[in-house]
Amino acid sequence: MKFEFYNEPDNEKILIEIAAYLDPELLNTVNSAIIQADNPDRLYFSICYQNNDLEDLNKLKQIKNCRVIHLREEETKGACYARYLCQSQIEDEKYVLQIDSHMRFVKHWDTKMIECLHSLNDPKAIITFYPQNCNEEMMKLPLDDPAFDNPTAGGVMYTDGFGHENSYFLKNRCLPIDMNDHRHKKRNAFLSAGNFFTFSEAHKTVLHDPEMYFYGDELPMSIRLFTHGWNLYNYGECYVYHQYERKNQKFSPVKDAMPNELKRFKKLIKIDPNDKELGEFGLGTERTLKEYEEFAGIEFKTKAVTMKAELGEFDNEEFCNTISYLQYKEKELNKKKNQKNKIDIIIVDLFDQYQECIDSCIYTSKSKDDVKFIVGTTSKKKPKKNNSNIKEIIYFEEGKSYSEILSNLTQYLGNGYVCIVDSSVRFLKDWDKCLPDSLKKAGKNAVITSWIWRGTKETDYKDFIPYNTVVKDVKEFTEYLPVLKFNEEIEMSARKNLYHTAFISNGFIFTHSKIIKKIPFDPSLNYEEQNIIYSLRLWTNGYDIYYPVSSHAYRIEPEEKLNNGVHNYAVVNALFGKKNYHSKNLVYDYKYDIGDERPLWTFYEFINQDYDPYK
Repeated sequence: MKFEFYNEPDNEKILIEIAAYLDPELLNTVNSAIIQADNPDRLYFSICYQNNDLEDLNKLKQIKNCRVIHLREEETKGACYARYLCQSQIEDEKYVLQIDSHMRFVKHWDTKMIECLHSLNDPKAIITFYPQNCNEEMMKLPLDDPAFDNPTAGGVMYTDGFGHENSYFLKNRCLPIDMNDHRHKKRNAFLSAGNFFTFSEAHKTVLHDPEMYFYGDELPMSIRLFTHGWNLYNYGECYVYHQYERKNQKFSPVKDAMPNELKRFKKLIKIDPNDKELGEFGLGTERTLKEYEEFAGIEFKTKAVTMKAELGEFDNEEFCNTISYLQYKEKELNKKKNQKNKIDIIIVDLFDQYQECIDSCIYTSKSKDDVKFIVGTTSKKKPKKNNSNIKEIIYFEEGKSYSEILSNLTQYLGNGYVCIVDSSVRFLKDWDKCLPDSLKKAGKNAVITSWIWRGTKETDYKDFIPYNTVVKDVKEFTEYLPVLKFNEEIEMSARKNLYHTAFISNGFIFTHSKIIKKIPFDPSLNYEEQNIIYSLRLWTNGYDIYYPVSSHAYRIEPEEKLNNGVHNYAVVNALFGKKNYHSKNLVYDYKYDIGDERPLWTFYEFINQDYDPYK
């Protein structure tokens, strides 16, 4: 490996920051750093020792240049608080190495790390990635064993995407690379808190948030360092090992630590707009959060992750033109193209009719293999044998509301289309061709919906045909279609074009799965309330609702029977009664709040109603 030669004066110091909680490897980690360094005299330690064991504490205090903050086990507040305390002990050191308390060092590590940092020719450079694993056998070796003579391969940080549905933290990974790989000096978007080497100015100006708990020392710090103008780098060589698999590993117990950490992180990434209280632990002013998202290839609001983030290729145009990347890109595009035409049918079954709904759907579709079913039922009935089209079937207790069942089923959606129906819906011929065509005409931010019934002016529910009859002549169903007005009166409409409307029917929705994933259904609302509130939320999030030109289904049960949930007036009042759409006094989970793409008053303007937030 070639370095731009740099003469580092021997008296320029490195501060090693270590947050340790009940870790028996702490002393070995410190001694490994000293033994394997070219110049041990330049090493200084800032350690947050969270342990009631006074014997090891006294040994630490006897080590030269070792500053120790002692917390008893019951006083600890998590990893981020401990790292914050370590930063408070910076003095005149030029460099800082932040590590974990279960590490091993490679010979000459101090000289090599300084050379690597200066080879980047960036006064705001940070070298960081997950080191290779030091297994249990290696941890038992002498600290100066020949196994630790040579550096290991460095790594490329990338992400597997976001965590569970309520999380905004990423699942970051690190791929070891060839030390001669041309990517060995490349920008990165994700910090490794256990291997973080830079100039001390970074630790003086960007402090760890002590109110974070555990995850806050990586992704939140990645964002904050970036917005303060610091640049993260992967590197082709690594001079430390990390023990990832530890027996009897312990975490500091802090009540409500994880929920509070997530709330604080949402303020940082503007999911919760009230970020002023973060103070010095907020974003910097050198770059914006939007610029970080663009650089990292992610978007927090939609939880979108691009191939850029999945590959860890943040500024490497050369690699993006290589055969391996193009093959990967082609594979991913084909995968998404295949998924794009898939349709997930969500069936909410309150009528013990989900199998009949499935049969109707399959019989009338053009591409039966592209249709999969996600069923939620209060029935005890089992599906037909060899029904390979069923993706998931969830059984609920009798009495569960439509909204409760629906909100639970959306977690199983894929990446194509979704059609949401109740089990009394029966489909008409070629529905799976006509509905995607209508959606394409409406645009990528559209939702197709319909108050479906047998479409003649004189038809009443009593005249509906039996559920086991398949309609082949659909003309009589498409002559007139219902239109819901704001006063909830339904009129019949004969039309030749898509009808732009303000309201959906939860009994029949067709759209892109990503829209339903982004805007979850509120399980606390009954069916009628969900119709109105979800329409409002779609509008304020920038989506448009359309009635189709012709019907593609009909129902055999009145829609009123779906309204089995209790009224939640508090939620309705919270949404319709707010003067602006960033209220501090929400009475429910804010993930069910209205959006910020369109002001609330524009919804009233669209439906020709006067907007009075106090009425």
